[in-house]
Amino acid sequence: MAKSATDGRFDRRSALDKAQSLMQQGKVPQAIEAYEQVVRHDPTDWSSANTLGDLLVRAGLSQQAIREYTRIADDLAKAGFLARAGAIYKKVLRLNPEHVDALRETESLQVQRFAQVSGPSRQPANQVSPEPAPSSAPSPLPEPARLAFEATSQTEAIPDSSRA
Repeated sequence: MAKSATDGRFDRRSALDKAQSLMQQGKVPQAIEAYEQVVRHDPTDWSSANTLGDLLVRAGLSQQAIREYTRIADDLAKAGFLARAGAIYKKVLRLNPEHVDALRETESLQVQRFAQVSGPSRQPANQVSPEPAPSSAPSPLPEPARLAFEATSQTEAIPDSSRA
């Protein structure tokens, strides 16, 4: 099918071209077979696996699509691609909003992504942070915190006329 004529090895480029051509022709069952072959030879080809999942959905094979999407999302999360993994789990949840594993993993990914964003700076362990210079004035608040503080202070300073 997608084997090289000379040595019998799998020709990924040829297999992908054939799969894409079948998909464009609307031959979904044949495109599924072609993408399954590509993914079987390279399970880390997440793009082809995602397309396979999409084709499975088009063919009405939701349970197979969920299995494929879940495999991709698990692999992406393990590789550190948390946002991409989350997007794939959302596909699972669109097909089955009560899919327990996808719900649990989506929540876990959100926690991990939040920890990455709000966690300590990524400074090597052997590097020491410089001491801040002593200052008599307090350090300024970051802009969003300062604005929130000012808004809170202003609303607290306004007397409640409804109690009078």
